[in-house]
Amino acid sequence: MKTILIINDNSPEAKHAAEFALTVAQKMQANIMLANTFVKTQKTVELVTVGSADKIMIESYQTSKLSELLKALNNKEIADFKPEIEELDISNMDESKLSEMINLNHTWMIIKGMSDTLPATVSDHNLNIHTVLNKVLCPLFLIPASWQIKDIERMVYIADLRYCRIEIVRYLAELARPLNADLSIAHTSAKGLPDMAEKYALAVFSDEICNNVKYERLLFNNIKEKDLSKTVDVLINGMHNDVLVMVNHRFHFEEILGRYITDTLPVHLSVPLLIFPY
Repeated sequence: MKTILIINDNSPEAKHAAEFALTVAQKMQANIMLANTFVKTQKTVELVTVGSADKIMIESYQTSKLSELLKALNNKEIADFKPEIEELDISNMDESKLSEMINLNHTWMIIKGMSDTLPATVSDHNLNIHTVLNKVLCPLFLIPASWQIKDIERMVYIADLRYCRIEIVRYLAELARPLNADLSIAHTSAKGLPDMAEKYALAVFSDEICNNVKYERLLFNNIKEKDLSKTVDVLINGMHNDVLVMVNHRFHFEEILGRYITDTLPVHLSVPLLIFPY
């Protein structure tokens, strides 16, 4: 059974991302794990005995209402599959321990909400999600807070076709199929490499990609534009793609997103980003 892990820091962005994750989990027949970053607290409880009152310290987990909300939505919505929703305390885990846990449990996807503005205060558990991505085997889905939750209709994988990874296209096809979404590969040549002639690019796409990934809604675009900001604008606003797909630290990643994933996304990236490990 697939598992979608949601980073839950008790923020509005986490709630927004979790609501989207629930719709994906229902269609993918995947279970949900809420990874709570809250720091545990302690409280004093009085135990009254005969003739005296003893005080002891017990540890109490600071719970979120997000799990209750997801379970209520899950029960309310009409869906063929209702995922199991569990919680996990990761407040004492660093990036290495969290990554190890994610890999050992064969997590299928990580989902994290992204703020539109820098946080006013630093959280108790400042998780570096890019460090986690560098260590895990599954992709990371970043959901902008300003993005309106909707059905995914179009996804685009930005890559140099000559280095397009079949396992990623297969994963994307598996995701796209129950969503009834189009999946396209947007070829943009890596720095230092020549453009691909249209006829040759179509032949590579047909022979190397389509023949190895059986998905009838798999499309191809050969993009010659060298300005990646213009390319991204066309992919999002011109071609109305709902999800951009990239590979961590490969080819166009740093030009589009920056060297590292921070607490916010660049303003021009207004749709969710699905980033695969290098």
